[in-house]
Amino acid sequence: YNRRPPLVEYEPPLVEGFKARFGQDPRSLDELDAHWLAYRSTVLTEFMRAVRKGMNEVASEQGRSKPFEVSAIVMGSKKENDYYAMDLETWIKEGLVDTIMPYSNSHGHTMGDDWVSAGDAAYFVGITNNTLCKLAINVMPRQLSAEEYRRRAHSLYQAGVQNLFFWDANQ
Repeated sequence: YNRRPPLVEYEPPLVEGFKARFGQDPRSLDELDAHWLAYRSTVLTEFMRAVRKGMNEVASEQGRSKPFEVSAIVMGSKKENDYYAMDLETWIKEGLVDTIMPYSNSHGHTMGDDWVSAGDAAYFVGITNNTLCKLAINVMPRQLSAEEYRRRAHSLYQAGVQNLFFWDANQ
């Protein structure tokens, strides 16, 4: 997951599966319908289970002492992750991801293009705290002064974030 969603939308197998289960065509529902969003997330979570299983099998075949790590760049808020079918709580609880990297950007998503307030990270700190999943907050925008990077990093560390993530940091 190193590019922006959508990852799943109204693909025919999803639409037909939803119709069979709920007797409704999801294309006739509000795009924020809770049943539709929850149904879509089950598909992506099944994919994540298959990825984890596959990575564990390959590591075992290669005689590795630890499995390959799985990381996912995710959206910058619970609401956005739910909308894009990313059930982070389940992924973390089941050990399907080793690292999540919330990506806050200016491409039409709700968080804006920076983590101005450490409070913005509270949801992610909460769902990863006391788990094996690492949290690495994406620091954006790309062109900040050294002092501004330091200020934002300090604020995030104070909020309980232990890792930072930099995308396209070519400066």
